[in-house]
Amino acid sequence: MRLPAWFDARKRWLREGIFFVVLFVLMSLNSWNRLTTANDFGRALIYFLILYGQAQFHRFVLFPYLFGQQVRRYVVLTTLCLLAGSLLVYTANYWLYPEFYNAQDWREIGLFHLATCMVSLIAILALFLIQRFYQQQQERNADQLLLQEVQMKFLHAQLNPHFFFNTLNNLYGISLHQPGRMPDLIMQLSKLMRYQVDSSRRTWVSLQQEVEFITSYITLERERVGNRCQIDYTYPTDTYLLQGYQLAPLLLIPLVENAFKHGTGDIQGCFVFISLTLDGDTLTLRIENSVPSHKMSVTSTGLGLQNTRQRLEILYADNHQLRIDQPPGRYKTELVIHLIPLVHAQPIAMSAD
Repeated sequence: MRLPAWFDARKRWLREGIFFVVLFVLMSLNSWNRLTTANDFGRALIYFLILYGQAQFHRFVLFPYLFGQQVRRYVVLTTLCLLAGSLLVYTANYWLYPEFYNAQDWREIGLFHLATCMVSLIAILALFLIQRFYQQQQERNADQLLLQEVQMKFLHAQLNPHFFFNTLNNLYGISLHQPGRMPDLIMQLSKLMRYQVDSSRRTWVSLQQEVEFITSYITLERERVGNRCQIDYTYPTDTYLLQGYQLAPLLLIPLVENAFKHGTGDIQGCFVFISLTLDGDTLTLRIENSVPSHKMSVTSTGLGLQNTRQRLEILYADNHQLRIDQPPGRYKTELVIHLIPLVHAQPIAMSAD
């Protein structure tokens, strides 16, 4: 939710006010024991206002020249600003502390005020620059998070039609040879579609929900390939354990889908072996499938694998390892993810209603 402009402005003025008070206290610490009367306090405040005003002038008027790469103009104007500030401080102090000027040489006093202006300017601007750097860092982080969110939505939008296209293509093949099985298979597909639509509105789902989805998909694929391929699938069955971790929705299914797409075609003795294990917070997915003899090197598995790589880099940058091996006649995939404990993932029904 975006805050109203007046609220942001009020916060900015409050921050500036606190900053002013803190700076005044810090710069008055050296002479705090001498501020015993209202007159002493007023003179110290006037002196500080001159130094603070010079720093603010530098901050809002001169700094844009520096940030705009106009270095020469910035140096000239800064020098003039320091000289003018020193003269103003000199004049104000002559009026505020006349007894001090009667006992000192004016040249020494002038150099002292010039040095005071320079030191106070550097000190105040250093704090402003630190604040500016911190604010810009926050804005960059917010922009990065927004960019990642947009990328994730785009990748998720890519994945849905890609998955449905492949699944419908598989059902078409079944309908040609075994049309009587289609009603049950369409019902299975409707459950998968329901999960996909619902999960697309979430950033995270429980690991159990994702495992159930993969299991339903593999059941559908078993029906498609029948007995001509060997399919082995093992996965953790501890519901309590699976509910304790969260995972990005539809993150694993492209790897499983590609195994069936490339491993169950017109291949003699085709097979797909899928193993899903959970050890502590480490999830490991191992997939091994056959490949055609005339295509020993599967260099790309298309959009699904590319999509998965990009999502892994965004969501699990330093918390995953994806390894792919291509020995003769086989294609091996191993994905290891260090999971995040479940914070909140509402159940997603795997029903067709």
